[in-house]
Amino acid sequence: MLLHILTISIFLNKLIVVTLILSLILLGPVALAAEPTQQHGSEAASSLPLESVHACQPVMSGELAQKGKSSPDYLMSNSPGFEGIQIETADITLYEVFFETILRAQRVQTMEHPQIDRLRGYCYRDVLIVVRQDLKAARPTGWVQINYAVPNVAAVQQELEQSFRSSPVSQRDEAERNKIVRFRLKPDVRRGDCRAVRLEVGGPEGFMIGFDQFKTGSCKTDEPRSEAHH
Repeated sequence: MLLHILTISIFLNKLIVVTLILSLILLGPVALAAEPTQQHGSEAASSLPLESVHACQPVMSGELAQKGKSSPDYLMSNSPGFEGIQIETADITLYEVFFETILRAQRVQTMEHPQIDRLRGYCYRDVLIVVRQDLKAARPTGWVQINYAVPNVAAVQQELEQSFRSSPVSQRDEAERNKIVRFRLKPDVRRGDCRAVRLEVGGPEGFMIGFDQFKTGSCKTDEPRSEAHH
């Protein structure tokens, strides 16, 4: 009888050992997969998604949109080759005031290269505009225009003039103010094949931003040529 009990006890012990082994084999990979892996230092940083420096995208030509025509590839907002616009200046501080105080544009880039150049990048109405000052050779901007099509020129004018009036720029004398910003409203101008109300905002050194509100029904359509001869 004692021998029979001993045999049963040995069998049960072996069964427990086998059960434990099977549990480790089956559940071990699950436990390892559930355990989060830890990264350290630069390895962890490299696993994070890289974000673009700016969210600016090129805009569609409002003039073409007004006429119901598709824009060329280089004007479409999904153009993979378009990065932005860069202009030169002899005094970048004037542009800092113009973009940040008057236009209230978001600065998305600041670069300082001692004795070489200074750069400021601004995202204004989804267009990246980079201003560069060469510290070795002064290069004034010259005549540069950037044009936007807007649904309401009066609202844009009110917004920008309010920014101007509430800024320290408005307290300067006329000559100093004109170095930074000037406003000019044109009630009726031709823009391509259309007519528009246009607001011109002059900036430093000949730089200008134009806002065009195209007039409904003002765009010329291709008229069929008359076959009659007079």
